[in-house]
Amino acid sequence: MCGIAGSTDAAPEVLTAMQACLSHRGPDGSGLWRDPTSGAGLVHTRLAIIDLSPGGAQPQLSEDGRFALTYNGEIFNYRPLRAALEAGGERFRTESDTEVLLRLLQRQGAAGLDRVVGMFAFALWDRERHELLLGRDRLGIKPLLYAALPGGDLAFASEMAALRRHPGLDLALDRVALSEYLACLYVPAPRTIHRGIRKLPPGHVLRWAPQRPIAIERYWQPAFTGGRELGLDDAVEELMPLLRRAIADHMVADVPVGCFLSGGVDSAVIAALMAEELRQRGGTALSTFTMGFDEAAYDESEPAREVAARIGSRHTELRAGAHLADRAMAMVARFGEPFGNPTALLVEELSRQAREHVTVALVGDGGDEVFAGYPRYRGGLLAQRYRRLPAMLRDGVAAPLAAFIPESSRGLHGLRRAREFLQGAGAPDAEMYAGWVEYFTTEERAALLGESAPPRSPIAALYRAAPSAAPLDAMQQTDLLSFLPGNLLAYGDAMSMAHGLELRLPFLDHRLVEAVGRLSPALRFARGQKTLLKALAARLLPPAILRRPKRGFNPPMGVWLRRDLAPLVAERLKPHRLAALGIAWEPVERLLAEHRRGLRDHALKIWALLVLDLWHAHEQAA
Repeated sequence: MCGIAGSTDAAPEVLTAMQACLSHRGPDGSGLWRDPTSGAGLVHTRLAIIDLSPGGAQPQLSEDGRFALTYNGEIFNYRPLRAALEAGGERFRTESDTEVLLRLLQRQGAAGLDRVVGMFAFALWDRERHELLLGRDRLGIKPLLYAALPGGDLAFASEMAALRRHPGLDLALDRVALSEYLACLYVPAPRTIHRGIRKLPPGHVLRWAPQRPIAIERYWQPAFTGGRELGLDDAVEELMPLLRRAIADHMVADVPVGCFLSGGVDSAVIAALMAEELRQRGGTALSTFTMGFDEAAYDESEPAREVAARIGSRHTELRAGAHLADRAMAMVARFGEPFGNPTALLVEELSRQAREHVTVALVGDGGDEVFAGYPRYRGGLLAQRYRRLPAMLRDGVAAPLAAFIPESSRGLHGLRRAREFLQGAGAPDAEMYAGWVEYFTTEERAALLGESAPPRSPIAALYRAAPSAAPLDAMQQTDLLSFLPGNLLAYGDAMSMAHGLELRLPFLDHRLVEAVGRLSPALRFARGQKTLLKALAARLLPPAILRRPKRGFNPPMGVWLRRDLAPLVAERLKPHRLAALGIAWEPVERLLAEHRRGLRDHALKIWALLVLDLWHAHEQAA
C-alpha cells in the first residue's frame, strides 16, 4: 500500500514536491524515477506490507529497462500468478507482488488485469513507445486522479494535494460537480470539484500517447443480472469456500493484521473467519477494534464485545464524541474536495489508534452492496406491490399525508423512511431510488444553485443503465458503481492512509461479487436483507448476534449539530459565505429553521454545507 504520482513531462523538483505530499501514505520509503529522453517521471511512497526488503521498492523497472511501474495496492494472488509466469519462462529478482504485476503487464498489457485478484492503482511507462498506461482496480478500492495539461501532457496522483503540486492544472470550480456533491455528499467519478481534474473510474484503464487523444476503456464492471436458481443451503455451500479464500488471501502480509469490528453481521463474519484462519496457521489471537458512542441509538460496543469474546480476539474499544468534528478541516485537506459523509471522521480516529497495533486491518465494507443489506432494498421491492393500489389512494391520500410524518434526529430512522417511501414509491424505479439515495433533491439543488431547470440525477442515470431491470439487481448494481466507490471506499482509503494503515475488504473480492451477482434476486432476498450473508454467518456465530438490528457505522450528527456543533453552524453558514460559492441563502435558511424546530432531520445536509464552506476556506488559503 502506497502513494503514487507522476507526469508525462515534469521537472525533477515538481516530482519531488508531488512525492512529499504523499509521505503519509508511505512512511517506509520513497522513490523517484525520471526518463531522461522524454521527461516522464514516476514517484512512489512505500508502506511496506509484502516483502519488507529493498526488493519491494518502487518505481520498479523491467530487466531490459523498457518499462517503469509505480503501483499502490496489493495483488492477493501474486504467488500463483508468479508461479504461472515462471512456468512461462520469467525469472524473478524479488519476492514482491510489485514485480509480479510488472512482469504481467509487460507480457500482456491491460489484458493481464483479468488474471489479477486485488486492489490497485498503477502507472506503467513504456520508454520505447513513450506511452503511459494507468489502471484502477475493479471496484475502486484504490483512488487515482489525473489531469490533462496544456500542451497535451498528463499528470496523475493518488491524492488531490499531490496532483495539485503539478503546474498547469485547471482548478476552476466545476458547477456540475458542485451540484452532484449536493446530491450525493461526494463528487461522483469521473468528475472532481475542479474542472481540470478527473477520477479514473473503477474497472478502467487510461492510455496516453503523444499527439493522440486520451483513451479510457472499461475492462470490468459488476453484473448483477442474477438468473441462477438454487436452494439457500446449496448457495451457502458454493459461497462459503469463496468467502474463506477471500479472507485467507486478504490476510497475506509480512506485518501485523487486525480487524475493525462493529456489532453488525458483516464485520462479525470477517472477524470469525480471520480468527479461524489464524488458529489454523498457529498464529496469535486476532486484534479487533471498535468505536462506541455515548448516544445509545448509535452505540454497538456491547455486541462487538460479545463477538470478540466469542472468537477470542484481543479487543480494543474506542469512544467517539463531537470533538472529532475539530478534524473536519484536516479531512477536507485529505480529500482535496468537499466530502460530506461524517463517518470519515470516525474512520480516521479508528485508523489512527489501530495503527498503534497493526499495519493492516480487514473491514466489512461492501457487505451491504454485495449481499443486499440496505433497508432501501426492501423498500424498492415493496414499491412494486404498493403501485398496485388504486392511484387515488396512493397519490391522492398517502403521498400528501406523508409530508406530515415527523422524524427523529437521534438515530431512529423508521418514520423518515416511511415518509420517503410514501412520497417516492409511486415514481418510476430510477427516480424513486434516486430520491431515496440522494440528499438534496433536484428541485432543492436548482433553488440553491439558481438554475432554471432541475439538474440531472447522477443516481437515476446509473439505475437506468443497469444491465438488469429486476429491481434488486438494478439497486445493487447502482450502489456498486456509485455509493460504494464514491463514498465508502473513498473515505476508507483517505482516512486510513492518512495514518499509514492499509484497509482490506474481502467482501469485494471480485470472484465473490461475481458469484453473488449470478444468483437470482429471489434467493438474495429470500428472507429479507442479507439472506445469503446471514445464512453463511449462521455456520460461524450464535443466533443472538445475527438477530441484532442493523444500525450502521454513523456518528450522531443530528445530536451533535443541535448541541456541541451549534456554534460552528452559526459561525460558518452565513449568507455572504455561501454566496461566494454561488449558493442562495433562502433555501439554506429554511433548512436550518426546520432542523432547529425538529420538523426534519437535516443533519447530513447541514454538515455537507459546512464541509463545503470549510473546503472553500481551505482553497482561499492555499
